[in-house]
Amino acid sequence: MASLISLRRPLTGLASRATKPHTLTPIAATSALLPRHFGTLLHTPRVTPRTAAAAAPPLKPVFAQSIRRNSDNSGEPTLRKWGFEDINAALPSETASPTHSPQSKLILVDVREPAELTATGIIPSAVSVPLSSQPDALFLTADEFETRFGFPKPGEGQTGDVVFYCKAGVRARIAAQLAVQAGYDPARVGVYLGSWLDWAERGGRVEKWEGPENE
Repeated sequence: MASLISLRRPLTGLASRATKPHTLTPIAATSALLPRHFGTLLHTPRVTPRTAAAAAPPLKPVFAQSIRRNSDNSGEPTLRKWGFEDINAALPSETASPTHSPQSKLILVDVREPAELTATGIIPSAVSVPLSSQPDALFLTADEFETRFGFPKPGEGQTGDVVFYCKAGVRARIAAQLAVQAGYDPARVGVYLGSWLDWAERGGRVEKWEGPENE
């Protein structure tokens, strides 16, 4: 009998503890949830330079895409490449003519920006048609072009070759491609590949640019 009573007491104690509601304090509840939930919710994959580059490939410049697209396309017309001797021989012997009036034999188009021309000068007889700030210039009508720039559109009503140059030849190639797209005869469009850097290095003639700072 005594043994039965001793067994009943532990069982009764266990039952009472099991049925008694267990209350958690806010701190205890938070502590219980933190390891499980925050470990899942706040876990973020580690980003390394390799994975970042794969997720967001670098954007390619529009000009570079244009050059590559036209270079890879075998259907594009081949533009004449001009060198220092070609340009120098085609320039007029006298440079007194206004630099804003293209020559009929050779129409030189400088596509650098006004600040560059102010700093270095230009090749005699060249006209300024900045490519970066005036990308639609060659697509304008003759009247629209003259209204904007104050001189006739290069090649309009003329028979000479239209040769583009810039600082190192990159913008000049783009301008020549745009000229063909705008309707210029590819046979008359050329590029001075060495452009200003080559011209200055070889001691070519230079004229001071008298145009405004911003056209």
